Amino acid sequence: MMLAINVFGSVVALLAPLVSSLAVFEAPVTNGPVYSVGIPSTSAISTSQQGSLYFSITAPTSYQWVGLGIGARMAQATIFVMYADGNGNITLSGRAGKGHVMPQLDTTLMEGVTLLSGSGIVDGKMIANVKCTTCKLSSDKTSNAAPWIAAWNQGSALNTANLGASINQHSDESYAQFNFDLSKAALASDSNPFVAAAVNNPSTTDSSGNSPTSLSNVASGPTATSTPVSNSGPDTSSATSSTITNDGSAEKSENYQKAHGIIMGLVVTTFLPAGAIFVRLHGHAWIHAGIQLLSLVCMIVGLGLGIELAKLEDLLFNNTHSIFGVAVVALFLVQPLLGLVHHFMFRKTQSRNMFSHIHVWYGRALMILAVVNGGLGLQLADNSTGGTIAYSVIAGVFGAGYIASVLVKRKGKPLTMGKLGKGGEQFSSQDSRDQVAH
Repeated sequence: MMLAINVFGSVVALLAPLVSSLAVFEAPVTNGPVYSVGIPSTSAISTSQQGSLYFSITAPTSYQWVGLGIGARMAQATIFVMYADGNGNITLSGRAGKGHVMPQLDTTLMEGVTLLSGSGIVDGKMIANVKCTTCKLSSDKTSNAAPWIAAWNQGSALNTANLGASINQHSDESYAQFNFDLSKAALASDSNPFVAAAVNNPSTTDSSGNSPTSLSNVASGPTATSTPVSNSGPDTSSATSSTITNDGSAEKSENYQKAHGIIMGLVVTTFLPAGAIFVRLHGHAWIHAGIQLLSLVCMIVGLGLGIELAKLEDLLFNNTHSIFGVAVVALFLVQPLLGLVHHFMFRKTQSRNMFSHIHVWYGRALMILAVVNGGLGLQLADNSTGGTIAYSVIAGVFGAGYIASVLVKRKGKPLTMGKLGKGGEQFSSQDSRDQVAH
């Protein structure tokens, strides 16, 4: 009888890798981060439903932070960031990806995040063994090409238990898009697959081998010294369980972001107000029209770049900046028509008309809205403080310049126009200013 039991136990041990395995991805750098994922066969997790998911992040303590994300790119991804807490353990922060900007703490996600036995800083390595019950996948749970992302940054330890701590941006070389073969990430049971010793430490684990604290950001001392899984545990072979799929979208997004921001920033803070200031101080209506039409063309180009960026980042029409931006550009397309109607009606009546006032105030309102939307864009991109200050200062200087030009006109300061009206008569300065109506 005992012989039969021993034989049965040996068979189970030999078959364990076949019924319980982990998909593994190793960062393509020397002594870099290693990521592994396992999904219980009973888990209901999918693209639309939450369910049990196990994952592990391991990296040397020379890394300032290490991240793993569920999704093909940062935008809309579920991201987990691991860093040292300063007390010999680690902090794990669940965050929501918003694009190529620092992901923000997701407190709802963290409600279902548990640090498991084996987590902590062990032998010069940070380890986060995690169970998540509030996660969703970006693919079917048995997909052989599930899109995930990873990033890492070396540097001085953050040494904080703050779940929402600011982190430095990673370099282009410290980022990977890859596919997990989740068909090789099947777990036989809904329990900690990362350490064999978990069941030997009842004071820090529940009956499933999980830490009893569901929103713990710091591994406790005892769990940080647990023994790694034995040879009879889950198979962690990474030979065919992950494939790098970097498509250059990160670099492409960064280029689009820079081009969109520079073009739109110059248009709304400089070009458009400069055109309005010019016509008030010099009165040449057609030069004014040329400057503003050039600005409009640049604006349309900037819009196109912005739409492509939003598509890459999954940010099209799901945020105020993109919706408001398209609406403002559409409204700007009406302005040249109002200007033409105003100009030709003035030539006919030699006096201001309804369209003169509409053209002026409509344009002023649009310039203000455009500047405000630019600010929303900077906020969405999590722009640097210096960039935001520069944008605000330039917008303020040109805005003040335009207000000054309005006050100069109202004081009736003489201007040289050199324009001829019907029959060749010379317009007075006041007549010329009325003609352009700016």
